[in-house]
Amino acid sequence: MTISGFFKAATRVVFTVLSVAMLLFAALQYNDPDGPIWIVIYGVPAIWSGFAAFRPERLSGQTGRALLLISLATAIILTLILWPPFGGWWRNQVWSMEFAAGTDAAAIGEKAREGMGIMIATAVLLVVAARGLLRRSNSPLTSREAAPALR
Repeated sequence: MTISGFFKAATRVVFTVLSVAMLLFAALQYNDPDGPIWIVIYGVPAIWSGFAAFRPERLSGQTGRALLLISLATAIILTLILWPPFGGWWRNQVWSMEFAAGTDAAAIGEKAREGMGIMIATAVLLVVAARGLLRRSNSPLTSREAAPALR
């Protein structure tokens, strides 16, 4: 196996794992009161990771890049909006499901879990975007042969 063949296989495995993980995260939201929103939030990175794994050329086209950047920008904005508004949100005592159920502290735990969830989804989209934006496009508008014509 060549280096490029190994790299292609390894990236396919990584993006498949990311896609499956995001699909599992989405599936776990089925009984959550705001589940449909979170299914979309986790579903978008799952789809993009699937493209990165099995149809990476879709990421390098003009439409694919534009849609991926829109998805990433939306995720970054949501991350900033849903960022937990208190210190120590990463500690297990804060985001644990057992954390003071039925109290204001439970609402703090929910905010921490939602903030971490959107951070994970955004991180996956960042990895996919890095792969998509670094991949050279085969379209005539961006190929090396067309570059002199664009000058």
